[in-house]
Amino acid sequence: MSALYKVKTTHTKQVLKDFIKFTYKVKNPKASLRLYTLSGCFFVIAATFKDFKAAMLISAAIGIFIFLFTLFRHKIALFRLKRNDQTYKQQSEILFSFDMGGFIIETNGVSTGEKIKYSKITSFYRDTRNYYIGVNDAELHVLPYSDFKLGNVKDFTAFIKSKTGKEVMEIKIPLKEQIQRMQRAIKLSEEQHDQQIAEKRKKN
Repeated sequence: MSALYKVKTTHTKQVLKDFIKFTYKVKNPKASLRLYTLSGCFFVIAATFKDFKAAMLISAAIGIFIFLFTLFRHKIALFRLKRNDQTYKQQSEILFSFDMGGFIIETNGVSTGEKIKYSKITSFYRDTRNYYIGVNDAELHVLPYSDFKLGNVKDFTAFIKSKTGKEVMEIKIPLKEQIQRMQRAIKLSEEQHDQQIAEKRKKN
């Protein structure tokens, strides 16, 4: 059966970053808040031990460690992922081919297994750069919009929904990105308006 959508990608640094951000936002959305709160608790404990210097220093040190870990945990996770991800290290090319019955994954031209049926898809997300497809609640595949080689990337949402019955889950867009989108939309609207006026003038 011929493919309707093809995505040829690899694990770039940006893909790894997006994977980590997705994992933190979806799997552990409140982890940072909890860690910062825990860090603050140790600072409070340290303050109560002001008459016991050793206990105060230990509590403060633990609080500082948790705070710094939380602050840099994305970078720590990225460093570990870059070391352990063989696809990233070898820059292997991954091809996803979607047809009416399911999709096949090939790595450097070699199929990684049997066709995955759409009934195996357990989650479907998207953000500003990628689609994220979860299979059997175990595997997560990142499909960058820019890597679609066959099929309209905008129609992919409707296609997956038709095959799985699942709505795409929007990952929360940061306020800065929302403002940028709004500015782009306003600019596009102004350009279209100016173009319409120009066309009317030509006709007259």
